[in-house]
Amino acid sequence: METEVLQQTLNKIGGLLAIGFGEAGSKIIAENMKKGEDIDPMLPGQKCIAIFGFCDIRNFTDATEVLQEGVMLFVNEIGEIVHGIVDKYQGTANKNIGDAFLLVWKFDDDSISEDPISGEITLEPSNKVSQLCDMSMISFLKIIAQTKKSRKMRKYANHQGLNRRMPGYEVRMGFGLHQGWSIEGALGSFYKIDASYLSPHVNMASKLEENTKAYGAPLLISGSLYEHFTEASKAECRQIDNIVFKGSKEPTALYTVDVDPSG
Repeated sequence: METEVLQQTLNKIGGLLAIGFGEAGSKIIAENMKKGEDIDPMLPGQKCIAIFGFCDIRNFTDATEVLQEGVMLFVNEIGEIVHGIVDKYQGTANKNIGDAFLLVWKFDDDSISEDPISGEITLEPSNKVSQLCDMSMISFLKIIAQTKKSRKMRKYANHQGLNRRMPGYEVRMGFGLHQGWSIEGALGSFYKIDASYLSPHVNMASKLEENTKAYGAPLLISGSLYEHFTEASKAECRQIDNIVFKGSKEPTALYTVDVDPSG
């Protein structure tokens, strides 16, 4: 009986670790389990290539002031939709930053080649790569549709306080998608760590999401990701600009998919 209770407890701890650290933290947990010593979060990061997606809840400050204590439930109900759809389409949830979510679609080792001299890694085009790229875009389009159809989201559209503050209120989000390299690993100290991704390409996904407001489009996709889409997905996209972001030297092609979030 005691063995069974211990096993159940360990399973719960393992489940909580998996939820808390996510896929980016799996190597940290595995390495520490191998050592069998004190926990050591100070492990070097690993370079990977992935698709990074940022999505952000619109009018979040106003919603927070209206909903007060209920804002946690509000964010978690949106997170349930976002995380569930991304997981279904081969992605993983990484960080929740207040009103924003970072989602990641990692390419496996078979899709990546490494230069033996420089150590640089590059993505090898293939049907498998294109399918994962397609799924990242499909995920965000599905999220847009699901937030419109969801019964849970409908209650916020009918919320008197939210409609007094923002007449005709609906839950809306902005989305940015970009592909590139990143360093995957632990951020923090012995007191608190987060397993996440650091690189200019992660920041680019965030910049794309921020610029959805300026372009009046719910979704912006970078040219580096668009290039790896299947022909069927490329046909659904429309280029809307070609700009040089602050801190970058090369122009970035911006694409969107024409959707009507209110329809």
